[in-house]
Amino acid sequence: MQFQMKMPDLATTDSAIRIVRWMIEPGQHIARGEPLLEVETDKATMEVESVASGVLCEVRCEVGASVAVGDVIAVLEVAGETRPAAAPASGPVGMFARNRAAAGVTQAAVVGIPLSLAQRTAAQRLQTSKQTIPHFYLQTSFNAAAIIARRQAAEERHLVWDAFFVLAVAKAISRADRFRCRLDGERLVPAGTDAIGVAVDSDEELFVIPVPSPAGKTVAEISDEIRRGVECLRGGDQGIRRTQPALITVTNLGMCNVERFVPIINPPEAAILGVGKVLLTPVAQANGELGVQHRGTLTLSVDHRIASGKYAAAFLEAIVTELEAM
Repeated sequence: MQFQMKMPDLATTDSAIRIVRWMIEPGQHIARGEPLLEVETDKATMEVESVASGVLCEVRCEVGASVAVGDVIAVLEVAGETRPAAAPASGPVGMFARNRAAAGVTQAAVVGIPLSLAQRTAAQRLQTSKQTIPHFYLQTSFNAAAIIARRQAAEERHLVWDAFFVLAVAKAISRADRFRCRLDGERLVPAGTDAIGVAVDSDEELFVIPVPSPAGKTVAEISDEIRRGVECLRGGDQGIRRTQPALITVTNLGMCNVERFVPIINPPEAAILGVGKVLLTPVAQANGELGVQHRGTLTLSVDHRIASGKYAAAFLEAIVTELEAM
C-alpha cells in the first residue's frame, strides 16, 4: 500500500519551509525514524524523519522548493497493513524533525558562503533597523570591582557574566518609562513585556534569550535562566529559537576581547546595550594621584523617536549606578 508523507509542523516559524536536500533516492528503502530530507526555515536547518518504513516511490518537492505544513512531500510504498506513525498535528515535531546546525561550507572559496534563512532574516531585520530607526549612541565606563568580587565569591555557582548586566538594566529601566514602551505610529504604547533579552551567537546565527521579570530575581537565578536558555538553544529546542519580545537586549563582546562596539537596535525594542571588555585602567583619585581600577565599557544605542539624549544619558547612568552598587 502507498503512504503519503506530509510536511510536519516544525513549530519554529510561520514562514515557508525550503527543501535543502533529499537524503535518500527513489527506489531506496527507509526505516521509520530515519532522516528522509533536510529542510530550512528562517530559524533553523532541520532533518525530517520518515514516519513510516517502506520504499520511497516518489518525491513530490524538488530541492529549493518551498512547502507548507501539511503538503504532501513524498510517497512511500509500505508493506501490508503497516500503519505509519502519525506526526503531531501541532506543537514540537518531536522525533520526526531534528535541528541540525548548517554544515561548514568546504568550497567557500569557489561558490561563496550561502546564508541560512535565519541569517537572511537577521540581516533583513538589522538592515531595516538601520534604515528606519534614527539611532544615536552613548558611551561610558563603570567600575567593575563590585561585580568581579561578587562573581569570585560565588565561584562555585559559575555565575554568567551577563546576569549582572541584565539585573542592572532591569532595575534601571523600572525608573525609565520610555524604555518600557515601543513606537506605534505616532504614539508610544506599553511594550507588553518586562523581559530583558540576552544576545547569543549559536553556530553563527543570532538569537535573543529573554529573561522575564529579572528585577525581582537574584544574579544567581538570572544566571541559571541564561544558562538553561543557551543549553536549550544548542540542544535544538525550537521554542527558544522563536523571536520573543523584550524591552531591551544586552549584547556582550567583552569575552571576545572587544573593548567597545556599537550594536544595532533589535526592533521593536527602544534600545540595546553593548558591553565591552573589562580592563585595568588608570584612574585619577581625589588626592590627585593615579590609581588603577577594573573598568568596563558600555555603549547604549537608542531610538531617538522614543528617547532624547538627556533622557537616555540618565538611563545609562542609572545602569552604571546599579552595577557599581552590586
